[in-house]
Amino acid sequence: MPHRWLEWARRLLALLALVAAGLLTAALIGEAARIKTLETDLAEIRDIRYGLLDADNWVSQIAAILDRRIEAFELTDENRPVIKRNVERVLDRLIVEIEALQRRQNRAGGSWLERVQGALRQGVQDLVIDFDELRAKVPFYAERVLEELSTPEAKADLRAQLRAAVAELAADTFTQTDRRPLEAVLERHRCQEAGPCASDLAAQIAAAREVLIERAAAVTALVLLLFALLLVRQGALGRLPMLILTLATLVLLAGGVLTPMISIEAGIAELRLQLLGEPVVFRDQVIYFQSKSVIDVVRVLAETGKADMLLVAGLIALFSVAFPAAKVAASFVYFHDWRGLRGSALVRFFALKSGKWSMADVMVVAMFMAFVGFRGLVASQLGSLGGAGASVDVLTTNGTGLEVGFYLFLAFCLASLVLSAVLDARLHEPHLT
Repeated sequence: MPHRWLEWARRLLALLALVAAGLLTAALIGEAARIKTLETDLAEIRDIRYGLLDADNWVSQIAAILDRRIEAFELTDENRPVIKRNVERVLDRLIVEIEALQRRQNRAGGSWLERVQGALRQGVQDLVIDFDELRAKVPFYAERVLEELSTPEAKADLRAQLRAAVAELAADTFTQTDRRPLEAVLERHRCQEAGPCASDLAAQIAAAREVLIERAAAVTALVLLLFALLLVRQGALGRLPMLILTLATLVLLAGGVLTPMISIEAGIAELRLQLLGEPVVFRDQVIYFQSKSVIDVVRVLAETGKADMLLVAGLIALFSVAFPAAKVAASFVYFHDWRGLRGSALVRFFALKSGKWSMADVMVVAMFMAFVGFRGLVASQLGSLGGAGASVDVLTTNGTGLEVGFYLFLAFCLASLVLSAVLDARLHEPHLT
């Protein structure tokens, strides 16, 4: 009698662990979806389109540098002679060009009347304007120009002219960036500016990830606990314990295929270059980001509507989701001959022969190899970006990593192997027909 009570207590504890694992998995799936949404929004805010590839950012940074350089401009005893010589050279060249232009205009004309009028105009201009005298006064004019350049009004006018010139050049050279996706993200999170919003989202993601990892670890520990409670024992395995083990394995499968397995992110932590002796800096630039679960991949492929993509989506869903789930369920049915279905050809196929058709274990290896490959590829490409030039400093980031979905799917594969071993031991019992 004590042994019977101990057995029922063990089963009750395993059943409670199953319920807790199911509830935690449901919460985990919802939390993973929320994190993926936050990460996608954060990647959109930090997208390189709105930073390094946005002409407005270049204009603002270059204009700020020009403003500081103009504001810091002062005439000193050291630089005054050099600046004055340059201004004199420009003024002298300007006078020469004006004189030459006037003579060309006065000599132009097809008829004799136009040529006579031009000669008269040239004679009057020679009497009124003495270009040699103007060139002789170039040093005086240069001195007046230098004095004018030092006034606050002249600096303000020069800043405005340079800002307009840089903005016009950017508008003529680059296409306008469509900022509507960014504005939609900011509006969704009730943010006014991208910088504070990105910091807030990053903090939310970090906190949510801690909760996600804790829940995934708890689910795995609970499933491991109920396996230990129900398998580390003597005697035949009853229908209820086998049902609990089957449902626990399917819980792991659900968590594995409904949460992201791998995330790929390539970015630039900081790009710094020198312009007029001052740095132009761009930080937290995301070049590429994706985070997908198995179901996400199937849905994305199916939404294309193309025949080849639909075929691939169907194969992934069939061999990586449907077959593993059917094999686990059929193992329970065959193990206890539930409703006399052991003789069913379909049940026998999934329970005994579908292992070589199920791609669950192959998928785990494929995902791990994809992780290694993507991480190496991103690191290689970003490494080549880092050597852009001696005057450009680039710090790249490689955020490629395995997500909780991969580890839950791996736990499912291990749990299904245990169930297969239990079924195999059952098949070797002498009384099993």
